[in-house]
Amino acid sequence: MQALRIYAGPAAREHIARQGLRPADVAVIPAAAGGPKGLILGPLDRFIFGPWLSQSAQPIGLVGASIGAWRMASACMPSGVQALAQLEHDYIAQDYEIEPGQKRPTARHISERFAQNLQHFYADQVQALLQHPRYRLHIIAARGRHVLARERSTARTALGYLGAYVSNGLHRKALGAWLERVVFSAPEPASGQLPVLPFATQDYRTRQVALTAQNFHLALRASCSIPFALQAVHDIPGAPPGAYWD
Repeated sequence: MQALRIYAGPAAREHIARQGLRPADVAVIPAAAGGPKGLILGPLDRFIFGPWLSQSAQPIGLVGASIGAWRMASACMPSGVQALAQLEHDYIAQDYEIEPGQKRPTARHISERFAQNLQHFYADQVQALLQHPRYRLHIIAARGRHVLARERSTARTALGYLGAYVSNGLHRKALGAWLERVVFSAPEPASGQLPVLPFATQDYRTRQVALTAQNFHLALRASCSIPFALQAVHDIPGAPPGAYWD
């Protein structure tokens, strides 16, 4: 097992040593950003959401950002295991054109093509994945504030992210002056209420809004929109106005 390392806090370590790790013990699955690095988790994802978690019945919060959000949304689809395998294929098969005179695809072109790919990938499955009987999806995106409130120029965006970087280095809460964490959460199917966020949010400015069929694609695009590589997503329905990034 040299290829896999498991890290656990004292309470979790004691629990695992005493009872082992059982599917019924899982309440939250976080999936971090990481671009193509997220693909190495594909076989593990298919095992976890396939034969392993099927041995339990408890509700589970799925929290994702960037490719992690794409993975967790795919796991919520009616054919989750197959969708996770398709995600790997589609991610690797992405193809972007280089316009004449350019050295690489423009952010506008990548954003437009990526939006089309997401529409095709999820097709008519959005409502079903939002109402999954067990999984509650949470997609994380960053909403720009002040200089970053609108994506008007590369220089302005670079200045804003420089300010965010320096502020974060000085004090974590200071990052909230530049960026606000926005969590798009699928409401509980029975009540329509937003679920309690399954992670702490005291580190910096955070807001929770409903993830719906109307804003799903935009929220997921925003979570995957790496600054400068893709364009920001502006004014997502149901969320505060502004520019949203990965």
